[in-house]
Amino acid sequence: METLNHNVKIAILRTLQEIMNADGIIHENEVEYMNKAIISFELDESCKTDVEKLDLPQAIEEIKTLDYDQKMLVAQMMGKMIVIDKDINYNEVKLYNAFCESCNIEKDFNIDEYPEYTLSGPFVNPEDIMNNT
Repeated sequence: METLNHNVKIAILRTLQEIMNADGIIHENEVEYMNKAIISFELDESCKTDVEKLDLPQAIEEIKTLDYDQKMLVAQMMGKMIVIDKDINYNEVKLYNAFCESCNIEKDFNIDEYPEYTLSGPFVNPEDIMNNT
């Protein structure tokens, strides 16, 4: 991933941040994963300001420019952010699928691949879907 330019790295971190915040609970494993992603991109803490400032639609536009393999790595990173806390939240999966669709990544998140993890949100309480629309 070090071959990515700075703007793309910030865009990927922005999508990870959105997924991390989607359930309203920021788990320590999510924060640790985000910090590891920053390190793997050879960035420092100051990049968090750039991540905060980046408009989400612009982040999606940056990710759209990537080639197939790079997009698959982005999808993998987003998927890992969903499961890093061992809970699969409906809002996180909904965002993941929306990001993939917007970025032309043909990969849906499959909760069946993680039978040992808990589910939260409308997965558990379907009536919550009415509150999320």
